[in-house]
Amino acid sequence: MIRMAVQVVFIAEDGGREVHEVARLDRGDLAPETLGLSLAEAKAITGSLQHALVDAQVARWREAQNVCPDCGGSRSLKGHHRLVYRTPFGTVRLASPRFRACSCQPRTHRSVSPLAALLPERASPELLYLETKFASLVSYGLTTRLLGELLPVERPIGAERVRRHLFRVARSHEAALDTAPTSLPVDGVIDADDAPPPDGPLFVGLDGGYVRGREQGWFEVIAGKSVASFHRDGRDPDPGGRCFAFVQTVDERPRARLVDTLRRQGLRPEQPVIFFSDGAETLRRLQRNLVPEAEHVLDWFHVTMRLTVLGPMVKGAWSDPDTAATKTAALERIKWLLWHGNPAEAIDAIEDLADDVAAALEDTPGAPALEKLATTLAELATYITNNAGHIIDYGERFRGGERISTGFVESAVNQVIDKRFDKRQSMRWTPRGAHLLLQTRTRVLNGDLDDLIRCRYPAFRMPSVAEAAPGL
Repeated sequence: MIRMAVQVVFIAEDGGREVHEVARLDRGDLAPETLGLSLAEAKAITGSLQHALVDAQVARWREAQNVCPDCGGSRSLKGHHRLVYRTPFGTVRLASPRFRACSCQPRTHRSVSPLAALLPERASPELLYLETKFASLVSYGLTTRLLGELLPVERPIGAERVRRHLFRVARSHEAALDTAPTSLPVDGVIDADDAPPPDGPLFVGLDGGYVRGREQGWFEVIAGKSVASFHRDGRDPDPGGRCFAFVQTVDERPRARLVDTLRRQGLRPEQPVIFFSDGAETLRRLQRNLVPEAEHVLDWFHVTMRLTVLGPMVKGAWSDPDTAATKTAALERIKWLLWHGNPAEAIDAIEDLADDVAAALEDTPGAPALEKLATTLAELATYITNNAGHIIDYGERFRGGERISTGFVESAVNQVIDKRFDKRQSMRWTPRGAHLLLQTRTRVLNGDLDDLIRCRYPAFRMPSVAEAAPGL
């Protein structure tokens, strides 16, 4: 039989010690199920340690609260009340004294509660971090079950409470963007005139996805990712890059959000930036004048996708095989012109093909296949015309091993949107709720959620030198 007592020892400045026993463990014969701590025992021990430490901290802090911080005079005690504070290791109930307000300064209240003022939010930063991290990755309900299984909570964690805490963390990021710059360069990016050359081009891709709305059918979410091409110091670039997302009907500062993402990735004003998008007007406006001398490229994937759709339509519009083959060859020429960066000639070729379709419609008025083909060709001509300035020589870049498509963004859309806003489970979202959740989810995927918590709690998880504990 093994018997063990777990104790916590508080050491005073004069060397005195105060011992508290927090748990007793008994072990019989060794077996797999009795080896080490069980989850229930670990939860009980950490919960008891938390209570002991918090009680000691609050008791020491209360000793200095009898004095007015303004004049140094004594404050008379008016009463006590219990303050409930939730932590990852259990809910603690703290004795919060209430003092009569000192007359040295004009006051709006007759009494003050220093502990309540110190802890305005009744959840610890560590608990906010855990709830936000897991709720950003899985559903609110699954998050509550997971935390309830692992943490020494006295009662079940509510999904609604987790949602409110996540939104609280996300709003701190939204508030920080109110004063953030909306373009580069910005002050403080370049530290010195003799700074080393910047890294290779930064590829930034943007695309859209759709989320099922609670009160409306669907609404669009803009997602993107920035990926570095190479680092001059020899480091391998992070293949995951940095992702960002927002609901454009909700976000009031999308440009500031994108600039913040690029700055966090180490972008310098003189570093080349290449934007890829599907050519939508909203995305073109977002990219415009964001980074000086940035290059804007129409994603080849979206170009060839439109041409691929046209292939069967052209073949089915003419019953004569020779005519269909001739028109298919014309469509291939359009693709060849776009591949080699000749949008003007491609637009002329599209208009020539559209004229042939119009002539065929005069011979067979009302033919559904021809009418549909005419409409699609008109849309393609408008699309290429609007994005002519962003069409490059894709063939030359492809042969040079450079990016010509936003395949890396397609994976970001799936990672950021689809895996959390699951369509198969018929989840429904409000645009505001989805937007706030996207901010914490992208921070979790980027690995800097702790920075978001520090917007509200500056000392949260700051690196520090651990002091060696005196020998017991």
